[in-house]
Amino acid sequence: MELEGKIALVTGSSRGIGKAIALELARNGCKVVVHGSRESDALCGSYDNVKKLSRDSIMFAADLSEPTAIDKMFSRIDKTFAGLDILVNNAAIQNPGPVLELAREDWDRVLSVNLRAPFLCSQHAGRIMRDNKKGGKIINISSVHAYDARRNYAHYSASKGALEILTKSLALELAQYDIQVNSIVAGAIATELTLPERQSKLLTAIPAGRIGTTEEIAHLVTFLSSNRCDYLTGASITVDGGMTLGFCASRPDL
Repeated sequence: MELEGKIALVTGSSRGIGKAIALELARNGCKVVVHGSRESDALCGSYDNVKKLSRDSIMFAADLSEPTAIDKMFSRIDKTFAGLDILVNNAAIQNPGPVLELAREDWDRVLSVNLRAPFLCSQHAGRIMRDNKKGGKIINISSVHAYDARRNYAHYSASKGALEILTKSLALELAQYDIQVNSIVAGAIATELTLPERQSKLLTAIPAGRIGTTEEIAHLVTFLSSNRCDYLTGASITVDGGMTLGFCASRPDL
């Protein structure tokens, strides 16, 4: 319970990695804002599970491609908790398509959710943390495809690559307020969206010989959220079972 009483917002926490993070933070004493793009059974189910661990947690549905929805979410957080200690920018979308046929609308939506939203959320959170004078933690969930291109994912890779330099820029400017900003560069993680056939392909490119779990990402988020790493900021921590150690270069189908 090292994070007892801390307030944490985890975007995209209705399922997958975000859900695991929300549960782990709640298990460690946080009051969690469980977020989803819309009200759904998945969001309500995730919230119910978090609530069992942290009864003061709340749920909020917001389309992160809409800046006004982000404004409303932080207004609710301010009214409910009058503070925020931890922000996890996890929400992201994928809409694959060949680069020469990629529609401008698809490009814009992916960039708005995967890059603009983390910026706006970090801006809101940073102001709250600065004004409360208690410091804070911002953790961005990135991807190995920020560095290794994948066919049909130009917009996704571009958003994650930009998120990496945004992490460092935020860390540089917010350090004066005792706010640490880091990113987790995730490799292949087993979620509802990781198809079995893709998992079998990926295994040949992962030295560890297995797919990662959402809980492994969640444990690292909990560590980064704690006072044990107050001197760590601007870092990108790769969690991929060794996938980016040159193995992908020989597998163009990945």
